Amino acid sequence: MQRRRVVLVQLPIPPVEGAAARGNVPLAAGYLALFARRQGLEETFDVEILPGRWANQWGDQGVLRAVLERRPWLVGFSGYLWNIERSLWMAEALKQADPQIRVVLGGPEITADNLWVLEHPAVDYAVLGEGEQTFAELLGHLRAAGLAEKGSGGATIPGLWWRGGPAVPPRRAALPALDAVSSPYLAGILDPGPERLMMLETMRGCRFRCKFCYYPKAYDRLYYLSAEQIQAHLDYARQHGVEEIVLLDPTLNQRPDFEGFARLLAEGNPDKSFRFFGELRAEGLGASMAQWLRRANFTEVEVGLQSLDPEVESLMGRHTHRRSFEEGVRALLDAGIAVRLDLILGLPGQTADSFRRSLEYVLGSRLFTSVQVFYLSVLPGTEFRQQADRLGLRYQALPPYYVLHTPHMRLEEMYALMAEAQEALGVEFDPAGPWLQGRDSQAPPQQAGCVSSGDWPAPVWNATVDLDAPGPGLPPAADRAVAFSLHLRSVDFDGRRHLAAGLVGQLVEENPHGTLEVVLEAAGNPRSVTPRTLAALQAACFCSTNYVDRFYSLHPNRLLLGKRLVVQARGDQREELGPAWIDQMGQYAAIVWEGDVAADALAPHEHALPVAGPAPLAFGPAPP
Repeated sequence: MQRRRVVLVQLPIPPVEGAAARGNVPLAAGYLALFARRQGLEETFDVEILPGRWANQWGDQGVLRAVLERRPWLVGFSGYLWNIERSLWMAEALKQADPQIRVVLGGPEITADNLWVLEHPAVDYAVLGEGEQTFAELLGHLRAAGLAEKGSGGATIPGLWWRGGPAVPPRRAALPALDAVSSPYLAGILDPGPERLMMLETMRGCRFRCKFCYYPKAYDRLYYLSAEQIQAHLDYARQHGVEEIVLLDPTLNQRPDFEGFARLLAEGNPDKSFRFFGELRAEGLGASMAQWLRRANFTEVEVGLQSLDPEVESLMGRHTHRRSFEEGVRALLDAGIAVRLDLILGLPGQTADSFRRSLEYVLGSRLFTSVQVFYLSVLPGTEFRQQADRLGLRYQALPPYYVLHTPHMRLEEMYALMAEAQEALGVEFDPAGPWLQGRDSQAPPQQAGCVSSGDWPAPVWNATVDLDAPGPGLPPAADRAVAFSLHLRSVDFDGRRHLAAGLVGQLVEENPHGTLEVVLEAAGNPRSVTPRTLAALQAACFCSTNYVDRFYSLHPNRLLLGKRLVVQARGDQREELGPAWIDQMGQYAAIVWEGDVAADALAPHEHALPVAGPAPLAFGPAPP
């Protein structure tokens, strides 16, 4: 029997600057491939993970081409907050190209209460909960059925939703131990890649029950990777030049053997050839434990504080013992470990005053190296999602599912509080760096790490179009990168606005889930760029919206959406153009003055708010 090709795809967070996506390690796909191999399914199925050089750099059409080139029989997508819409777009496009292709989804976005995903017509199968056993049993079932019709008999497999089957499949029991899926690295399925990065999961399950998190509901106890397997990973990391190991355990120090675990990591990294990063709770950490973490070469940890308001803590099911927290963070800082502290804005029961009190406590205590403030995401499968009506939470209908209204806080207040937090901390959360990369369409940004394969060139990251003269237009859709910079030139932008808007609309329509920078280079008088010009371009940019648009729609700097406009002018024209023109342009676009430092030049005008831009309420349910 001819082996059937199974292609597993994990799409990254689209980068918000002209570079390849980073940190997109398809560990879940590696688990699936390894477990299927151990079940003897290799004789029937050729399971391949789409390489990062395609997934992390190419636009939608380029990734689609890469998958179709492999002639898949089944395509599996790992569905996360940042990629589920793009994965569904890809699934639909695959079906249009070849209706016989089967599609299976897995990941945290696949839950019984996330019907907009399950009901998508391109989805044949979906895995709810832990996926390795369910995926392998699906392949085994299809093999036993003679690789016949899609959707046949899937209801007999725990954890597997299939079109035409029950709305909620039987629950899948977790693996008895993580060794069953360890390790895709040791098996040669994954490698550290150009980032020299390893993702390592040493435990599944969480004894905490935070209501904003889906993770605890998937497991009834803690499941561990054996010490022997952990040591094997550390040996592999040293031998393969790994620079960083990110530990994916939900809370590192919830394990009862945490000190022994920290010793194991330290002894497995005697020369500190790589660094560790992980998330933990500060409570219960003493000086001795912090020293062991430092010996292991933890250079930074993430600590979720979220809120210190008693009512908020009660509603979210997460309590912080303040004195123990302070002792733990001091121990980490004294050991030389940076502490990234998290706060959440928009929690049930939270008011503007209670958020300020938590922020003031953080600022006053100085118990941090850096602070990140997040808007609450009302995630599928969580208690907050299930109780949203009772709690009065209104949120975006699509990812990132940001809260837009609570009984105690309006959207305008959340905007103001996020801006207030940035000012108090002296940072900008989730900044988008300047693009303005070179204007040669055949010269991708060097930092992107472009890699070509076979006969395919590196993706095209930018292009220049002269609106006043006939010439080459846009590069083919399948040749463009996921982050694309379009430079437009004209002596009369207002007169050419419809042509310019048409090009921008074409870019968005053909690769709707990428990020886009449109730079207007006024060849003559910059006053040819008018508010009417920019409004037309902005409308074209947002003929459809994606995850990055919604993510940045609540950012205090509203010009940092997934598509952004930049007006370029000479520095010596600033005085001539005057503050009125600058204010008008700043409502739609960043202004770059030639000769300025790019990072400063791309900072938005202090009064800039996109008056014609898409409001975040357009991306989800409106508040009452």
